[in-house]
Amino acid sequence: MDFTGLIAYPLTPFLPDGSVSLPDLRGLVDGLASTRVDALTVLGSSGSFAYLDRGERARVARTAIEAVDGRLPVAVGISSVGTREVLESATDAQEAGASGLVLSPVSYVPLTDDEVLAQVRAVDEATDLPICLYNNPGTTQFDYSLQVVAELSLLPDVVAFKDTAADALTFNARYAELARLVRGPFSHGVSGDLLMMTGEVAADAWHSGPAALLPAYYAGLRDAVVGGDRAGAERIRRVLAPLVDHVAGLRKISGLHLLARACGVAAGDPRPPLLPSPGSELRELGRLLDVLEAELDAG
Repeated sequence: MDFTGLIAYPLTPFLPDGSVSLPDLRGLVDGLASTRVDALTVLGSSGSFAYLDRGERARVARTAIEAVDGRLPVAVGISSVGTREVLESATDAQEAGASGLVLSPVSYVPLTDDEVLAQVRAVDEATDLPICLYNNPGTTQFDYSLQVVAELSLLPDVVAFKDTAADALTFNARYAELARLVRGPFSHGVSGDLLMMTGEVAADAWHSGPAALLPAYYAGLRDAVVGGDRAGAERIRRVLAPLVDHVAGLRKISGLHLLARACGVAAGDPRPPLLPSPGSELRELGRLLDVLEAELDAG
């Protein structure tokens, strides 16, 4: 797995009692395997990885991989507070048949560069699966320097970097700088749907949770941006961006679960202690979806 193209991060569906709904997960990823996304990653932030125990994570990974049945690469998020748990998740993912791993530096105490280097090296030694590093400073309180990424790219299995930035100009500058620092094939992808909605960031990959619910629209926008079709990108961006912006204004994870409901996808509410987004937001999401479908599906 090279972690390029459009990579969708599906939700982990929950039942009213808070348990994971494996049948709903199977249906969600089975449907995604027939869309224009290039790969899936389960157990990312969108997939509520932080709220699942080891057994639940292993079952989510195995269920998704079996449902996709080789039609798409399926990566598995293995982030955890402790390196021991990270390594356990990596082992479980490999046994489930994962195509790759996604790892962010999660910790109760923010990690240092040396601690992140040691953790990634431990994962690289424990598995032969391709690894995508994930920079998520807003959650982890660790911001990858490009020098650390370049150093880790020398490891045999570190093949990609899922990155973010305050704006498109900053991301594109980081993209150009990392390309100068890294030797050989390496995917530098973007995380942050508002960056994608600018139409100014192509990157080697788009990593997105909403793309798992709106795959056709995200694929169309990415194709236009990568292909340099400014008019086509603006046509999609004009009606997709307001919906994405509204979801981004809701609470993380909870907002995606509400978007799933608006899209008719069975995902339930997020697992406590997270509370669902207000039901009053559902009407506005429905309205924005109606505008999106009317403008783009008719064309």
